[in-house]
Amino acid sequence: MRIIGGEYGGRKLTPLLGRDIRPTTDRMRETIFNILRHSSIDLEGATILDVFAGTGAMGLEALSHGAAHATFFDNDPKSRQILKKNISLLGVRNKVSVKNVSAPTLPATDKQYDIVFLDPPYHLDVINSTLSALREKRYLANNCIIIAEHSSVNTLAYPDYFIATKEKTYGDARVIFLEKIF
Repeated sequence: MRIIGGEYGGRKLTPLLGRDIRPTTDRMRETIFNILRHSSIDLEGATILDVFAGTGAMGLEALSHGAAHATFFDNDPKSRQILKKNISLLGVRNKVSVKNVSAPTLPATDKQYDIVFLDPPYHLDVINSTLSALREKRYLANNCIIIAEHSSVNTLAYPDYFIATKEKTYGDARVIFLEKIF
């Protein structure tokens, strides 16, 4: 597992090991960031929320591509430990926040995010409820893009105040790009 491009491109990250662990592949991450580069959101200076962060690869990749700040949510102590190690490996402590949060139960916030990554364990059916909580708690900036990864064998149902702008499937993983419409 490594950072694909940008300032920290090629740097290795510490993986999270376990039989239920399914990190986003390098190829999928590369595709996601190619799509983001051609989206309405400029990665340079963007604020990132990485929910179900695991190793933090998505948020750290965004920082490598010029994002100003990344907030990471994960409720697993082992994941947060590996995440903090990866943050140290890249030397980006001043650009991140790591929080013990169990989505879809989200704390109140006064910060809005330009890009949100949602990649829960496939056996949890929480993307829809997390999307609702993100909107209700006002985590989403006006032109926010949400990237949700889920099992390709399932169809993702999402609230009608989001619109899907792009979908990509690689093996057993599907990524959908969502934008808030009201």
